[in-house]
Amino acid sequence: MLRIDAITVKYQELAALTDVSIDIEEGKITALIGSNGSGKTTLLNAISGLKQLFSGRIYWNGEIISGCSPDKIAARGVIQVPEGRKLFPRMTVQENLQIGAFLPGPRREAEKTQKRVFELFPRLEERRGQCAGSLSGGEQQMVAVGRALMSMPKLLMLDEPSLGLAPIVTYEIFKIVKELNGQGLTSLIVSQEVLQTLSISDEAYLLEHGKIVMRGNAQDMLADPKVKESYLGI
Repeated sequence: MLRIDAITVKYQELAALTDVSIDIEEGKITALIGSNGSGKTTLLNAISGLKQLFSGRIYWNGEIISGCSPDKIAARGVIQVPEGRKLFPRMTVQENLQIGAFLPGPRREAEKTQKRVFELFPRLEERRGQCAGSLSGGEQQMVAVGRALMSMPKLLMLDEPSLGLAPIVTYEIFKIVKELNGQGLTSLIVSQEVLQTLSISDEAYLLEHGKIVMRGNAQDMLADPKVKESYLGI
């Protein structure tokens, strides 16, 4: 579905990503793990068209999308849930959700999609008229995921979905991602929460200092001694 072919991304002369290649298969959950500052968010922003490539290419279903504007990439169904949620705090939950349905296709299906979001996150329906900024961190993350679902994604990319959340809320968010995958949604999860991320994923990549240093089956990586020692403290 998505092929990242030997991309390099720079901030002035400093390389944030170097010769990174990743394949995202349709219908699977792919994990991108690594420590803070390893380049994970930069990679998502490059996929979304928010960061220009220095070299390499990104393909979506065989077509080059690197160089396309973010709205054109989103229109293809590549949707990102940004780190820190990036909600509009003075707008209501429902208004934040509606912003996700800004493209013509999702706009036509907005009522049906919103019903599905409320089924996944009943608390959001209870708080639909409440300002997003007054919600708890976990509820705000639910709004961020719900807003992305309103865009009817074909690939859902989540950037640190568990950041700052209580463990029980993190478990709930990851459970929803797994449930959506069971309904056919392809996902790419970027996270420092290695244990839960790998536990629900099919494939995984380990990014260190802007380079892919390990790739393979997520469960195999979970059992790898290096991953256990460096990221799980075992």
